[in-house]
Amino acid sequence: MKVITHKKWELAKGHLAGLLKQDGASQTMTIQQWLDTAQYRPAQFASSLRALEILDLLGFGDETVPAESVD
Repeated sequence: MKVITHKKWELAKGHLAGLLKQDGASQTMTIQQWLDTAQYRPAQFASSLRALEILDLLGFGDETVPAESVD
């Protein structure tokens, strides 16, 4: 089992937030909520959908991600 450090999680979250912003998203929701939204409009989430799916598979579905940079 691999452990993800807090710093790496923050980097991943910041990158995902940038992808969401690039896709035109502007709210703060959990990864699972983003996936639920993207299910009905996958073309709108072309940049962030893969990242959302991967983070959900890693068990981060309940984590909140804003649609803006978290720097």
